[in-house]
Amino acid sequence: MAYQDDRVNAVRAQINHLTQLKRALRERERSLNARSMVLSSPQTFPGNNVKSLKDSMIGNLPSHMVPGNVGGINEVTWPFYFQIEMDMGDDPSISETLIRRGSFQVDQEAALLLMSVSRAHNTDDLGASATILAPLQVEIIDRQSSRRFNNAPMPLQMIGQNSNPSIFPTPMYIQPNAFLDVVVSGINTIPQDFSGSGRFQLSFFGYRIRTEDAGKVLSTIFAG
Repeated sequence: MAYQDDRVNAVRAQINHLTQLKRALRERERSLNARSMVLSSPQTFPGNNVKSLKDSMIGNLPSHMVPGNVGGINEVTWPFYFQIEMDMGDDPSISETLIRRGSFQVDQEAALLLMSVSRAHNTDDLGASATILAPLQVEIIDRQSSRRFNNAPMPLQMIGQNSNPSIFPTPMYIQPNAFLDVVVSGINTIPQDFSGSGRFQLSFFGYRIRTEDAGKVLSTIFAG
């Protein structure tokens, strides 16, 4: 009797599984049919109605695929990169007295919402680069407000390399015409000699946003 009950329960579980799968497939089919109708009958927007175009994209595209450069001039966002090249010198002797400074300026067209930073060395060969493993620290400063992104300089090796950037836990807002300063210095008090090129680049990635209606623009970057 127990054996028969187990078989009945197994059959019922299989039926429930197939029913749920059938329901999911039907929902998927309805979604595909709706998208197919939109693609086969493209809408027209009289008078280049950008708002209607944007509303249509929001209604028919996943949120991560809605372009940020569609809308009014004060509603758009676009990705942007700034790069700073640092040169510690060839075969440098690194200590806390070795300091290099670099900066970039955000132009007046729009502000910058700084999202991440990455570093790139002239070579991945440890023997040819004097900076990949060097005891260097980095400090990031907003010159206009004197704000520092980190409460203390961070080791250079904490910054991701090339296509693996370090994403800031909190984005940094930089006003139009403002400068971002970077200070690189040695950590060690006793000089340490390194061989190879002391040049490397820091790349800063963010979104350009116009200051008018900034709250509305930010909502297109951060959902919720």
